[in-house]
Amino acid sequence: MKTMQALALTRIPNGLEVVDMPVPEIAENEFLVKMHACSLCYTDVKACQHGKHFYIELYGLPWVPGHEMAGEIAAVGRRVKGFSVGQRVAVAPFNPCGTCPPCQRQSYRFCHKAPGSFVRPGGFAEYFKVPGEGAHLRTIALPDAVSYEEAALAEPVASCRHAIRKVKIPDGADVAVIGAGPMGLILMQLARAEGAARVFMVDVDAQRLEQALAFGADEVIDAATDNANQVLRLKTGFMGADVVIEAVGRAETYRLALEMARGGGAVSLFGGMPGGSTVEIPSELLHYQELTITGTSSFSPEDYREALALIAAGRIDVKRLITHRFHSLAGVPEAVALSLDKQGLKKVVLL
Repeated sequence: MKTMQALALTRIPNGLEVVDMPVPEIAENEFLVKMHACSLCYTDVKACQHGKHFYIELYGLPWVPGHEMAGEIAAVGRRVKGFSVGQRVAVAPFNPCGTCPPCQRQSYRFCHKAPGSFVRPGGFAEYFKVPGEGAHLRTIALPDAVSYEEAALAEPVASCRHAIRKVKIPDGADVAVIGAGPMGLILMQLARAEGAARVFMVDVDAQRLEQALAFGADEVIDAATDNANQVLRLKTGFMGADVVIEAVGRAETYRLALEMARGGGAVSLFGGMPGGSTVEIPSELLHYQELTITGTSSFSPEDYREALALIAAGRIDVKRLITHRFHSLAGVPEAVALSLDKQGLKKVVLL
């Protein structure tokens, strides 16, 4: 039996260690990928703290995190068509079946079979397999100009693309993005690509606001020193933003997002809050302001393909988001610690 190394969570909290495990065996409709780049998502960071992740709930520990990945095909099942050994690919972490009732409604996030299609054992491993009949549907061959590390970030771009698509940004809109972390910076770039006239970035971290300006934000608002809603109103003729995207995941920023939207505007609640969280919102913000509110999580196969196309075309700059690179799985605990300390932006393991 061939073995490989993987970075596994063996205890909660933060019991991360490099372990040996068997190289996944593939069925005739699956293929095996040698991981060359896997980016750390804050969802995995949080799961390492409290253990709340669907995979841990289904299968327990040890758990191999990582769902933003790219690599090289190492083996293919005999029924796999269109892919070959040695091919460079980006791989979405799951694949909707396309046939269940949610998929028929294009609500892919709620696919009945999606949890079973998750890559095994996870992205932070030397090899992972892409299981199921739909393996080829969520795997995309990389253009020569797209690096492995850029391809790994197609997954977060796809999640942001899903939010942008649902909230519908009008041409020439004023857009406010609350949260200038990695996802906020992607959302800002996507809003610009969708035709926003101005994008305002809101945060409480002055360093992150400086980074937002470097990424092309029109203006930044420091919510640590200013009343963010009042500042935005002054800059928009007392109207507010046409679209507000919340990318933090806190009760106070959910409410701020609704306050910053103009009458008849739209709000995307993109940032995820812990399970069981509640938000107290004055009813007039919902009723009399006639706001359209969308919540988003995950993405569709179309979002993933579009994300990679945007990266390949240079319309979304993900390379500058990568502030820390590690050339060993043993670097993941440091990457988690940096993320918890809000240091840097995206952290990527390159093998």
